[in-house]
Amino acid sequence: MHKQRVFILLLFPTLFLLSCGRPSGVLSKKQMEDVLFDIHIADAEISDNYTDFRSDEKKQELYASVFKKHHITREQFDASLVWYGKNLSKYLEIYDRLGKRYATLSDSIVARIDRQKIQSAKTDSNQVYIWEGPKAFMLTSLPGKNMFSFDLDTIKLSSKEHYEFTFDVLGITNSSATPLVTLGIGFPDSVFVGRRKITDNGLFTISISPADSITGNPTHLFGSIYLPPQKEDTKIVIHNIKLYKAVSPGK
Repeated sequence: MHKQRVFILLLFPTLFLLSCGRPSGVLSKKQMEDVLFDIHIADAEISDNYTDFRSDEKKQELYASVFKKHHITREQFDASLVWYGKNLSKYLEIYDRLGKRYATLSDSIVARIDRQKIQSAKTDSNQVYIWEGPKAFMLTSLPGKNMFSFDLDTIKLSSKEHYEFTFDVLGITNSSATPLVTLGIGFPDSVFVGRRKITDNGLFTISISPADSITGNPTHLFGSIYLPPQKEDTKIVIHNIKLYKAVSPGK
């Protein structure tokens, strides 16, 4: 009986380790895959826009928005990296799936670019990039940093032109407030304004055109992105900002 008890006591730690597998604080393979997917996209964003992310603070803010999106901390991510680094077979499985996801993403981006080129050729070849502001910035829940705005009052544009404001979004979660985007064009005696809420991460577009009855030139083109006040700390990255003007079809 004594030998049997010793055998059970020796076997118990082994059974415990086998039953535990991944520690409770380590992200699951699916969680790790999703976080790494967005981390590598953030890396690419930093590489492509180095001047906008020159400081370590800007880089860390971008990474923090990824952790916020996935409801984890930097410490959880670092601990998970260490654990998967010691379990290479699981790590390689994750990167195998990541490779397939990036391939699919790359194909979709190429397809979207091709569609945009085709659409551009069909509509008008006079689309002009007119954005002169920053290419990226971060909205936060802090007072004074929860709104970005612009007002282009020196542009001499025809009333027959169409305006499009586009950018990419990172950091929207189910618990975060919904930012509101405004785009407007003013004339001496009238103003045209469009508004849309940002509900998802990814590409966002808002456009506006003056009424057909307007014949004068606009006095200014203006817009804003506003994050309503909220209790919890929120960081939303706006990047790849573009503003275009284009003659509307048929005008």
